[in-house]
Amino acid sequence: MEIINEASEKFRDKQDEICGLLFDLLRKIDEIEKDVFNKSEELKRKKAELGIPKHQVGPGEEELWDEYGQRLGEVAKPACTEKLIKRRYGGSYGKPSKYNYIGGECTATFIMKTAKRAVVQTDFMHGTPQSHKFVIRDVDGKWLVDEVYYGFQSNPEKWYSDNIR
Repeated sequence: MEIINEASEKFRDKQDEICGLLFDLLRKIDEIEKDVFNKSEELKRKKAELGIPKHQVGPGEEELWDEYGQRLGEVAKPACTEKLIKRRYGGSYGKPSKYNYIGGECTATFIMKTAKRAVVQTDFMHGTPQSHKFVIRDVDGKWLVDEVYYGFQSNPEKWYSDNIR
């Protein structure tokens, strides 16, 4: 991953700290999502073997959703503001996972102009060229993800509010 540092001169040295915290969080979320997806696929196979229709809930599926929400909460709550947590999390998973790009080819841009706020934008390919924008704030001396947006590189001025996962 290439990181472009566009921070003001006096904040350039914050890149490793802030990007490190964010990318560690995204890797953890990615790992959880991939694990839950694989477990879900196994439950779907078992459901089919039992002859349960696809549109009906099979054994273990509700518990898997509970597990997913619990595991995401364990990593998201300490790393995100209450404002972002209130936007909910754990409502979907898929393949490829939302942050699958974090371990592959993507570009990140680090922007910091004030001591209390940083922005990290990731640009990646997910069918089409896409972007995520993370607003990270200093809350009582701790960097927390406060806002998440997604957008498309074909329209770089348009952002859509999102949740952490």
